[in-house]
Order: sequence, then structure tokens, then C-alpha cells
Amino acid sequence: MRFNSLALLPFIAGAMMLSAQNCTTPSGSADSSGEAVAATANFTVGDGFITVTVQNTQADPRSAGQLLNGVFFTLSTGPTTGTLGSNSSNIRRVNQGGSFTDLGPNSTGWALDNSSGNFFLCVLCTDLGGLGPSHLLIGDPATSGTYASANRSIAGNRPHNPFDAGTATFLINVPGLSSTATVTGATFFFSTAAPENGPNGPTGGTSATGSCQGGVGVGLGD
Repeated sequence: MRFNSLALLPFIAGAMMLSAQNCTTPSGSADSSGEAVAATANFTVGDGFITVTVQNTQADPRSAGQLLNGVFFTLSTGPTTGTLGSNSSNIRRVNQGGSFTDLGPNSTGWALDNSSGNFFLCVLCTDLGGLGPSHLLIGDPATSGTYASANRSIAGNRPHNPFDAGTATFLINVPGLSSTATVTGATFFFSTAAPENGPNGPTGGTSATGSCQGGVGVGLGD
């Protein structure tokens, strides 16, 4: 199930300018065990808000080390703190043997950390209300329709189930933010190991710095 980030845009009468960008992990990214990790994030910046749509693009993962636990990003200008608003993802339980049950759309179980003066969407920041180690963002199943490669860190794992699946979409309210701001960098974090907070953002764990494109303003009319 996929979610349209425009559905989370605050309603504003009249024309509205937005800045849209996409950030993706580099080809060949891997966790500490050498298993492939891949993700993408779409950012839309408007006056007073940011929407973020995140997807784990690594299909049929073998272990929880390949699951996404956070996205850290920086802006070119403007406020560096905000509050997490509406957020949603399909919730999925992966059973022993790799079959799965979709529980339908619900809140992601993630939180927003502004402690470094930037934006970190995270599920393992339990001190801020994150529900980790469950609700990690998992990729699609294999073409067989099951998670055929999943080991016991995913399939039937009680602490890690359920997962967010498909795309996870977040609205961040940032009073004073201008739509002229752009995303200057994004880092994706994987596995069940929470990164440590540093003065310039989270560090450690399995991470991949994304390549970002876009930033051209787009207009929405009445």
C-alpha cells in the first residue's frame, strides 16, 4: 500500500509554492554483515511545513539489519526544530516461514528528534515516543509473495513485529520555514541498533548518506 505525501499537505487557499527533492542511498550500500541496504526519501518543503515520504527499497530482506530505523536530514536555511504531525504507514506482521499479514494503515510509531539542531525521524528514539525495535520500515516481499529469505530476526520475531511496510509518510510542522529552503543532505539508518546522538546529528550504526536531487519550486493553485 502506498501513500501520497500530498494528502498530508496543510490546506492553504490560493497559490502555494513548494520545493521538492528526492534523496536515495548510493548503489552498493550494505550493512555490517555485507547485506544490501537501500532506501529513498521524497521531501516537499512548503511555508511552515515539510512532508517526508520514505521507502525501504531493498526487497526480500534477510535480516533486521537491512530494515530502516531512521532518516536524518538538514535544510539550507530556516528554523531547525519542528513538531511531528500526521504520519502513516501500512502495518505488516511477518510470520514464521515468511508469509505476512497486513494490518492496514496506522501511525508509523516513529518520532522526531531535533536535539542536534536538525531533523531526525527515528523509530529507535524511544525516549521521544518511538516504538522501536518494532515498526522498522521493511521492504517489499520477494516476487513469490513472501519474505522467502527472512531469518528469525524478521519472520515471527515478537520484539520486531509488526513492521512499517511500503512507504511511511510524515508531516513536520516548522513555524517560520520558507518554501525556498532545500534539503542539503540526508542520511539513512538501518538495523535494530540505535545511533548515538552527536553535536551535528546521529552517528554510528549502519548508515548510508543519500544523493539528493531536485529543489525546483512547484506551484499548487486553488
